[in-house]
Amino acid sequence: MADKEKMLFVALVDGNLVRRNSLRQQLDALGCASLIFDSPCELIATQRDLGAVCCMIVALQGDDIQSKIQAVMERYDSPMLLVTSQDSYSTLSLLEQSFINSKKVDVIHDSCSRHELNWRLQLLKKNANSISAGAGFFNYGIYSFDIKRRQAWAGSEKIPLRPLEFELALELFRNINSVLTREKLYALLWNEPSSSVKSRKLDVCISNVRKKMNLDADRGFLLKSIYGTGYELSSLYF
Repeated sequence: MADKEKMLFVALVDGNLVRRNSLRQQLDALGCASLIFDSPCELIATQRDLGAVCCMIVALQGDDIQSKIQAVMERYDSPMLLVTSQDSYSTLSLLEQSFINSKKVDVIHDSCSRHELNWRLQLLKKNANSISAGAGFFNYGIYSFDIKRRQAWAGSEKIPLRPLEFELALELFRNINSVLTREKLYALLWNEPSSSVKSRKLDVCISNVRKKMNLDADRGFLLKSIYGTGYELSSLYF
């Protein structure tokens, strides 16, 4: 099993039970955590926060698949790996060329090897991160960060973060499910070692971020102190 901070979280969308089980077994062997959905419609209708999902794997099947995939792409920012079989080549040909040319969309055959599946997932993740960084934005679930303007939103609601609070929140989300040491955070925010600081300004900043961004169980997050080490922002869904 992969380390938690290196684990890929995947939404697997496939109504074919045999193929879905096969894909899930491959994901398990790669150390990926997966959420299962029967169709794109079920994925769109879910009430769960899918912020931790770094990729969608969608098997091509059924009618009107183009509009369903478009709806998924409009709702979620995660890259998408389309799974095709010989029977679904005609469906693939109906998709708009923009899907196929996108660096956040790739296509793979359902008989692919585990090695190829892993390679495609890692490449999609790398491309998606590169696109976000180049655009000056970082997104995670309902939260989005405009890095150039130093502004953050929860959905369409702007979050009134002070400059240091913005930096802290962005660092926490960039390192979701990973522990950030006090030394690293003090160096990032104040350019000083934590051992030389007797104040509780980091703890106060953490408290303000937690409150302003509503980082609680209702939104699927837990921002906790790791005794003697630092802080960790966790997704409660994984």
